[in-house]
Amino acid sequence: MKVVKTSGIIGFILVLGFSFASCNLKAKRIEAEKAYIAAVDAYGAEKYDNSLEQVRRAIKLDRNFYQASFLEGKILFFSEKQPEAEKIFSKLTSKYPEFTEARIWHIRCLILKGDFETAQKMLDKELSFNQTDWRIFNLYSLLAQHKDNYEERIAMNRRAENILSGSARVYIDLAITWHTLGLDDRAKVYLEKAQHVTGANISFQELEKALNQVLRE
Repeated sequence: MKVVKTSGIIGFILVLGFSFASCNLKAKRIEAEKAYIAAVDAYGAEKYDNSLEQVRRAIKLDRNFYQASFLEGKILFFSEKQPEAEKIFSKLTSKYPEFTEARIWHIRCLILKGDFETAQKMLDKELSFNQTDWRIFNLYSLLAQHKDNYEERIAMNRRAENILSGSARVYIDLAITWHTLGLDDRAKVYLEKAQHVTGANISFQELEKALNQVLRE
């Protein structure tokens, strides 16, 4: 009987311990997310010192918070600390091979530091899987710029432009939706985006006609 009672007490203590650990982990995650949101807000306002402080607090609270690590890399990049940023993007790329954003920023860092061979290999691999992301062609253009290859730079930017023109469909559809709901201020925002991408002067009366046309293309 004593063994049974002792086992029961031990089991109860273990359950309490696991429960406390779980609650503590959840509390840390919540605090990490709050710090991350504050970092994103500061980053958007270009307050990089404050953003870096908050994002590092988030990472300290949650070591697996890869979004926070990615933001830290971008902050360092725009704070002219590109070698440090590259290390972060490289680590994220290795740990999360599917993290497209990290791969793209890693390649950008490689180009800017002059490691063209590695950047070229990574871009060629990226393009073999991803041919609909305008940023890939923009990076090819950046690489060509550093190699003084203006012909390729123009060609790659044109390919990026062709991909971006497809976004006009989304902008026009959003403009129509907001216009239909009577929210013309919001509709105008997307109308201007569509006009910027297509180069066309589209009126509200022509929106639906334009949408139907691009959807048939």
